[in-house]
Order: sequence, then structure tokens, then C-alpha cells
Amino acid sequence: MTRSEHSSDPAPARSAEGENGATSPYAFYPDLDGLGRQIGVKDDGRPGPLVIITAGLHGNEPAGIRAVREILHSLKETPTGGRIVALAGNLSAIQKGVRHQGQDLNRLWTREHLQPLGGRSPEDDTSDERELRALHSTIEAERDSARAKAQRVVLIDLHTTSVDGGAFSVVPDSIPSRRLARDIGLPVILGLEERIAGPLLTWLVSQGDTATVIEGGQHDLPGTQDVLRDGLWVALHHVGVLPEHDERVERARVLMRAACDEVPSVLDLVYAHAIDSDSGFVMDPGWTNFMPVKLGQALALEKETVVPAPIAGYMLMPLYQGLGTEGFFLCRQVGGVWLFMSRLLRRSWVEHSLRLLPGVKALDGRAGRVIAKRGASRVTTSLLHLFGYRKHAPTGETTVWTRRPQ
Repeated sequence: MTRSEHSSDPAPARSAEGENGATSPYAFYPDLDGLGRQIGVKDDGRPGPLVIITAGLHGNEPAGIRAVREILHSLKETPTGGRIVALAGNLSAIQKGVRHQGQDLNRLWTREHLQPLGGRSPEDDTSDERELRALHSTIEAERDSARAKAQRVVLIDLHTTSVDGGAFSVVPDSIPSRRLARDIGLPVILGLEERIAGPLLTWLVSQGDTATVIEGGQHDLPGTQDVLRDGLWVALHHVGVLPEHDERVERARVLMRAACDEVPSVLDLVYAHAIDSDSGFVMDPGWTNFMPVKLGQALALEKETVVPAPIAGYMLMPLYQGLGTEGFFLCRQVGGVWLFMSRLLRRSWVEHSLRLLPGVKALDGRAGRVIAKRGASRVTTSLLHLFGYRKHAPTGETTVWTRRPQ
């Protein structure tokens, strides 16, 4: 998934034997026996985008792998456009049924983690770095081939959570990715790039690709795999690899709408509660995704002190597992007017007026960069968001704001 949420120590591995009586490496999930990096490929040689589907970036989230297998099996006799490549993420963690083995694979997609891999022997990698090296190499080979053919590249990253309470999509704030996520029909979460560093999602979007995460629900619920499967059907139709009319897609759209309940259609992730292994963080029981939160409401205990809500909003991904770097997230609803204006303004000359905002020192719209005084006002921050400037890095007395290609 798109946050730092980890499994607690798993139950003892289940016994699973192969055809010759040998113990399967996938003892924790026997139905995944034989799983390799490549879950499957569908390429009929027709025009269309490269669609990379990733599942199991966290080893305690097998539902995405099962959903992908179901989709690929159903597509065997269906003519498709472009190329669909489904990849498994952290194979060694999947074998043990744990989120990771020391480093979160979905927090390592940064220059700081990727560049050193090229300068050292794989023998010096940690277990999770070996997975990063292998998955990165596979993805880059596919992207290089797609770029040589001027193919659009789309990532669909499948995840599940430790808590029930609703499925959702997560996207960086780029217009193509927002369109994809909104068509899927689940609630859409913006603002990830401001709160979490290193997801595969933001790494690809920063290079101009389209991407979304689909969070299908609680890890072990039977309906979670169904949500991921149906979300995939809609996403594959949206990007143009499926026939224009497909009953499976229409059925999936109905089920996606039913999965939304009364949750706002778009929310902005405005707060992440960072924790560490020594904080003694314990989430109060009973919280689920999208429950309303009041300002000052008690949410957890940390170092034996009550953690109050710093803002009012909606709860997202409260941590009920043994490990993690964020205890919970808080979101606020995004209105339709804001969404419309953001689409309009990002393609207009009005962007040049950002130079007039309090605290803004320099603007380079082509490079997608704004330099502002550190600690810019709430008005300046809100307007930067409207134009897509989300990622920010403090440098001395200023902050550099950047946005994803639109």
C-alpha cells in the first residue's frame, strides 16, 4: 500500500508441499506456489499503452496477486491493445507473509536508494534492496521498450490495508492520474507526495507516467480481492487496452460505485502522524477508514500520552499492525469547484501570477518549480496546491515546491 503500515509478526508458516514432496517457498500462502517476478503478460501486438500492474510490494498483501491472476485468466480469449505486464513485488517477504524484512519496498523509490545500487555488488544488498534492484530492472526494461515505441506508460499498483472501512485510490496530483483514479470510481486521495517519500507511484509519475494505487480493503476480507479485480477492469478500460464495450467492465463499474458508501469522492491528505519504534504508539480501538474526526478528539496513546486530533477531518489508515512509520493520516474533503479550477488553471497563463503571492521568490513553470519563503502563508500554500505544486523541500530560508508533469 501507499503508507508505512506493517504486519505484526505472522502466524507460524503453514505447511505446503510441492509435487515431489518438497516444501514450497510460499508456505505462508500455498496458493501462490510457483510465483515469480512476472505474474503474467498479455500482448496481442496491437496499438496501445504499456500497463504495468504491481502487486505484493508488501509481502502481507497477497490479494492483489490473486486479483491479477484472475484478470489475466479472464483475458486469455479477449483481444487487447498495448501490453499488460503484471509484476510481483517483494517475493521474499511474500514467502514469509510479512510486510518487509527491514526496509519498506514501497519507500525505496528515490534517487538516494536507487543510485547506490548501480555502484555496488548485489551481494552487499539487504533482502529488500535485492527486491528493489530486481523490480527496478524489470520495470525499467519495460519502460525503455515502451519509450522506444512512443507508448504511454501507466502504472496500477495494488494494495490492501490492516483496517476495514472502505477501499480507495491514491494518486499524485497530476491531471492524467486523477482522471484515471476518478474513473475507477473509488474515493480518491490526493496529497500523498507531501507526506510520504519513496513510493513507486510517485517515482513513476515524477517522470511523466500516469499512475494510481488501488487500496482494496482489509488484507484478509473475501471482498478485498473482488474490489481489486473490479478496479483493474475499469482501469484497463480507461487506458484503452480493452474493447470499447465489455460486460465485465460494466459490471465492475456498478460494483465500484456500491463500494463507495457515502464517502466524499475526493479527499486531500493533509496530516500524517509520524512515529518511530520507540514511541510506544498505540492506536485507540475502533477506528476505520473515513470515520469523521473532530478537532482535539483523542486518537491514540504515544509515550503514555494522549494523541489528540490536530485538525478535523476523516481518518485514513489507522495503524493496527506491529510496525510502521505513520500512526494514522487525516484527510479533508476536496470540492468539485477546486477540482475544476485546478484543471483549468494548470493549462493557462494565469500561473505566472504566482510570482505575486506573499513569500514567492521565483517561479519556473516549465520546470515545475516554485521557490518560496520557508513557512509560506496558508493562502500561498493553498494556491500552490491549486496549480499542482505539492512536493516541497526546505533549503535554508526557502522552500522549493515542485509539481508532477501535468
